[in-house]
Amino acid sequence: MLLDTRELSENTAKVLRDLSKSGPRVITKGSETIGILIPPSPSGIKSDIDLLERLRLGQSLAAVQRDAIMNETTSFSMEGIDAEIRATRLAKRKRKK
Repeated sequence: MLLDTRELSENTAKVLRDLSKSGPRVITKGSETIGILIPPSPSGIKSDIDLLERLRLGQSLAAVQRDAIMNETTSFSMEGIDAEIRATRLAKRKRKK
């Protein structure tokens, strides 16, 4: 369910009170999604934070895999990977000088 920042600002107490009944709310500013408000699970906030960190890791991994597909680098051999690393390190050293 979408929730604009203005509505959240004007009805914060009600939104938070009803969060466990309404479930996750997608926070928007205009037409842009800026966050998600979720109720805590029965397993506790630490468990929820661990789960969210694993989600972020999964999102990062998916982005790297998507970039590899887009850049056609999914079939690099180990030699190709080593060559890329050497080239990147060499370019980095040249920038430092």
